[in-house]
Amino acid sequence: MEGPFFNDQPQIAEKSSLHRAPAALRSGRRRGLLAFLLLMLVAVPAAAADPTQALLAHAAAVNRFQLAGSQLALRKTQSAVVHGFAHQMVLDYSVAGMQLRQAAADVKLPLHDALDEPHKALLDGLTHTAPGKTLSKAYLEAEEKVLRDDLAVFEAYAQGGDNERLKIFAQEMVPVMKGQP
Repeated sequence: MEGPFFNDQPQIAEKSSLHRAPAALRSGRRRGLLAFLLLMLVAVPAAAADPTQALLAHAAAVNRFQLAGSQLALRKTQSAVVHGFAHQMVLDYSVAGMQLRQAAADVKLPLHDALDEPHKALLDGLTHTAPGKTLSKAYLEAEEKVLRDDLAVFEAYAQGGDNERLKIFAQEMVPVMKGQP
């Protein structure tokens, strides 16, 4: 792919692009309750019977991936656009991690801060980027997938979750995942 997001050369970016996800990351994010259930069954099979516990496990995996993947991009890429985006992701998901821990404490449920298999596979793919593919490109492709797929989970729980406190957390995460202030 061509364009400013797939080039490891330093570039000047407008301030707004540093605080918002690229347009490709914001499009196509609507999914229904069926997508939520399917993702929960695939991503968190042990917790799939309990939507609240499934959301906690999924949110912890998302947070862990976002922090680890973005920190990797900050260390190993040179693109100013990628650095700006990754830096914003680290800030956003550091706060989200604190909010998640607080929400779990509020509902008195354990929170296991671990990657699930899908997010682990994505992070492994970033760590071992294929020859000929830039980390910038791999990172942004992984971000597009994670933000698109995981946004559906948070939107579905925000609309129909069974725990009011975690519904609030999911509602708070939706704009973060869309790259809105």
